[in-house]
Amino acid sequence: MATYFSFKSEGCILARIRVGKRFDGVIKEIINIKRVIPDLYLPEEYWNHYTSLTKDTARENYLKHKEKFRDTIQRLKLIRKKIDACGTDITSAKIDEIINSVINADIIKELEEEAAEKEKKRLQQEEAEKKKKQMTLTKFIDQYIKDVKDGKRTTLAHGRTFVQGSRFSLTNSLGHFKEFMADTGVTYDFQDVDLDCYTKYKAWLMTQDISKDKEDPKHTPVHYADNTIGGFIKKLKCVLRAAESRGYPVNPAYKSTEFKAQSSIDVDTIYLTREEVERFEKVDLTQKEDGKNLELARDIFLVGVWTAQRVSDYNNLKPENIKEVDNNGTPMTYISIHQQKTGRFVEIPCNAKVRAILNKYPKGLPHLSDQKINKYIKDIGKMAKIDDVIEVKGSRGGQVIKEYYKKYQLICTHTARRTGATLMYLDGIAIYDIMKVTGHKSVTTLEKYIRADKLEVAQKLVLKYDYFK
Repeated sequence: MATYFSFKSEGCILARIRVGKRFDGVIKEIINIKRVIPDLYLPEEYWNHYTSLTKDTARENYLKHKEKFRDTIQRLKLIRKKIDACGTDITSAKIDEIINSVINADIIKELEEEAAEKEKKRLQQEEAEKKKKQMTLTKFIDQYIKDVKDGKRTTLAHGRTFVQGSRFSLTNSLGHFKEFMADTGVTYDFQDVDLDCYTKYKAWLMTQDISKDKEDPKHTPVHYADNTIGGFIKKLKCVLRAAESRGYPVNPAYKSTEFKAQSSIDVDTIYLTREEVERFEKVDLTQKEDGKNLELARDIFLVGVWTAQRVSDYNNLKPENIKEVDNNGTPMTYISIHQQKTGRFVEIPCNAKVRAILNKYPKGLPHLSDQKINKYIKDIGKMAKIDDVIEVKGSRGGQVIKEYYKKYQLICTHTARRTGATLMYLDGIAIYDIMKVTGHKSVTTLEKYIRADKLEVAQKLVLKYDYFK
């Protein structure tokens, strides 16, 4: 088999392909095909000079100085090589295919690259769409928060929708994990939240400066309390548990004893003594600029004190929650509610103080935001001179710290529930009767609410038992 090239005209070569086959000892030509190869850089003088050289080294040296002509010669050599490789299987169609593939190699390559780039973009878009449809931890967190806000997700403990305070706390806590990912530049998916992730997240939380004046270069950094960090981690574990229950590939490390909420310290929480409650009740608010709101906040708070309920319950009383019944000839007023957090049904007798407050609001106790109540009751506490210095133990960065506050600075909506439980205890009401009012199912949990100091307990024992008289 042989392939010959001859000059035809400027930019054009004539190729002749001859194939012979031996028959009975004689080689007979079976293929003799001619093809014109156009679109080449082929000046006649270059071709004549090149073909006049008989040695390969001379031809190579000549081509070194003729870049475009060298490319033409290389293409012709490649055509010959491809045709010769076909042997006796060569056909006219195959020759045309070979010539076209070599002469138009640049165009074909460009088209192939263009097609490859289109396919790459298509696959990338397909993968992006696939990922968009796939659930990730970040998307699950967003959906979890949305479901909580929309009332579509309930608490694991009680199967109840989240109350407003819990919704805010959950959104805030999970928002910190998303900030952690954005700040560190690492996106964690379900299977990525392992002990290493836990360690890094906890360390990141411990270094966050939450002081209000952090823009001031002279400010003193303030960090999250260990209890607060523990709460953030606890919320993350709740989400991981919820994701796992739905079949997502959650790393089981979150169940490890090492993957735990920060060790907490029992932070002292105040209650008001009966004498302080009386001072709180007697503060004259009539001359105050915001007297009506101050009075409403006080009334709402005091209902919380005398019923020992959570703010989500005592700040949301409707007329239908107020009941009256004949108790052996004596009218009795009581409050009947399903507690929002637990769903437990409780009925609380109203003492004279609660009845007097409820009578002021025949259409129901007006609602006031928790934030405003917290502000107003602190102001009233200050006016009532509830200003004993209170030492509060806490922990930050694993270190136990002590901070000191005026007592009124620590009064908040939850102080009402603690105060009510404590005053009932000091009045000699049995623990299990207190539990029926507060809705607690565990004595251990209720005991955390009873904040009577040692002297008050001693006085209670003297009054109740002859043994101490």
